[in-house]
Amino acid sequence: MKFSMNGFRRNLSGDVQQLKDVATSIVNDDWYDKADLVEAVNAVITHSNVLNCVYSKDDPDFTDMSDLEVEHLDEGGE
Repeated sequence: MKFSMNGFRRNLSGDVQQLKDVATSIVNDDWYDKADLVEAVNAVITHSNVLNCVYSKDDPDFTDMSDLEVEHLDEGGE
């Protein structure tokens, strides 16, 4: 299976920027939507979980770490 690390990093950076934008609104006491915050956090969590599943079987420093999984945040804060 081929994995585009460049595409992955581009998508992750976009999601991190979105999370930063929501966090900036919160820090500046601007209005923000809780659903937007949950969505932004969950996008970053998804990318982290996916990255933990990417590995190279011939590289001992790049192993399958799919056992590390962060659960998504729900709007109730859990």
